Order: sequence, then structure tokens, then C-alpha cells
Amino acid sequence: MSRCEDLHAIILASSEDHRLKSLAEALGGVDVPKQFALIAGGGSLLQQTVARYASLVPPERMVVVVAAACEALARAQLDEWPGIEIITRPADCGAGLDLLLPLGRVFSRNPDARVLVTPADHYVPHPEALVDAVVAASQALDKAPVILVGVSSGQRRSSQAWILPGRPLGGRVLSVAGLAEHASPVQAAELAAAGALWNTSTVVARAEHLWYLAARQLPMQAEAVARLWAGKGSLANAAATACLMPSAELNSALLRGARNSGMIAVRGSGWTDWTCPEQVMDSIEDPRELELILSRILLQQQATGRTELRQRVPTISRHATAA
Repeated sequence: MSRCEDLHAIILASSEDHRLKSLAEALGGVDVPKQFALIAGGGSLLQQTVARYASLVPPERMVVVVAAACEALARAQLDEWPGIEIITRPADCGAGLDLLLPLGRVFSRNPDARVLVTPADHYVPHPEALVDAVVAASQALDKAPVILVGVSSGQRRSSQAWILPGRPLGGRVLSVAGLAEHASPVQAAELAAAGALWNTSTVVARAEHLWYLAARQLPMQAEAVARLWAGKGSLANAAATACLMPSAELNSALLRGARNSGMIAVRGSGWTDWTCPEQVMDSIEDPRELELILSRILLQQQATGRTELRQRVPTISRHATAA
């Protein structure tokens, strides 16, 4: 697939999610945030995210934001893509700053740019459908200034964020009738029956409009970040300003502007957000890859101790027995 002219990519890799701690240690002996863990699919989830969109966006138009503690690890994993800009968040000041730092960078360079914003910690075994949707969304920003990417539900979940589709806006794009988060099992069943899709937190928009939405939610942070990229401030000052007030998540900003937002559906990608080791093991479709994972675990057991490891990752024993 050819590269999309003027499309930039913002990859959010600053999460400090350690819910896969037991599996990461079982495979490699170390605990790292899940976007850096080497589990399945060829490379870490961060590497897979960059590779997924490398056909659309050249490295010099990619910006990756990471936590300071993981900067060296991120640089090592991304060294095969020279030109990618890595922005280090110096303190945990929330998702608002994580978005504003790279978005402000893109906006300062090209306010008219189209921008893809995507997390780096999702597993997508069949990325072609997702990439195709991003291309379609980038070409449909005349129909909606912000387009969210939703995926059809395939695995049972109770707390996943949802997008409710609205009226057709043209082509594959629908309006957003609403967003729902942390649904109970009953609510999740009702949402699925109503045709709602899981929210991947992947967004395509004009940089100018997305900056407006985010800055409206976080005006003090946006001003500090704008000064930073204009050469009139420092990263430390931007971080300090961000910590003065509550941060907002991207979806919160979009919710307030949902009347003008659109959505596009993706089917057959196998997308999952890997919230626990059991979900990881259940998401592996290729028996050979599952066997490889189990073999790596068994090798690590020799150094860790099988009883201790099985206590930490009880689902591994079940899958090993099934294999």
C-alpha cells in the first residue's frame, strides 16, 4: 500500500501498564510495560505498531511519546526506523500531556496535516483491515473532521469502551451517536445488540481540529506545549504546568465534540488490547506461534522454577496441557 501524502502518525507508547507482568517475566525474565514486551507477532507491540503503518507514513513523519523510564528501551526497539522522533515525557502527568506533546509537535510543523493517533499496546494479528480503514478515514476528513476507528467485537469483555454508530456521512464513515466506557456485562450485551463497536482509541483527524479539541479540554497545558515547540518554553515547564490541573483522556475531548465526529468500522482484524495473560494466550491463532510461546516459557522455567512460575501465571498450565 502506498504512503498517504501528508499523513503524520502519533504513537502513544507512554503507558506504564504492567498487567502482563507475570507473562512478560515468564517469557523473558523481566517486567516491562506491555508495549515493550516480546510476546507474539514478531517484535514488541510498539514495533508492530510502527511496522503496521510504515507503508503509509515515513519515519520522519512519525512521533512516538514514551515515559522517561523507558526511553532507552524505546530507542533500542525503534533503531531500525531511523528518523522517528521520540518524545520523552519527564513525569507522569496523565494522558492529556501524552497527547498534547506529540500533537503540538505535528501542529507546529504543519497545522493542515492529517494525523493518525494510535496506542502502541494493542495486538492486531490481521492488520490489513485496520490499515485500510485508516487510509479510508484519512481520505474522508471532508465528511468529519475527526474519525474514530471501531472494531467488531469478537472476544467477550465487560469493561471495553464502545462507539455507538449514527447516521451515514458518506462512504464508510458514520456519525458518532455516543461513546460508552466501563460497561457492565448487561450494558455490554445491550451495546453489542445495538451495533456498537469497540473503541480502539485510534483516531484520524486534521491536526488543527484535534489540537482545538484537546486544547479546549486542557487550555493551560496546550499553551505550555505551544510555547515549548515555539522555542519559548521548556519540557520541564510544560510538564509542571500539566500537573497543576486534572488531565483529560482523548476520548473525553472527543466526546464533547461528538456531534462533528465520525467513525469507521473494521472487521476481521483480530484486534485486542491484551488486558491479562489469559487473553493473550487465547488471542494467538497460529498453533505454531502458541507452541513457540510455550517453549520460551519452559526455557525460562529452568531458571525460575516451574512451581513458582505456574503459580504466577496459572493460565499457562492450562494452555500447555491443551497443547
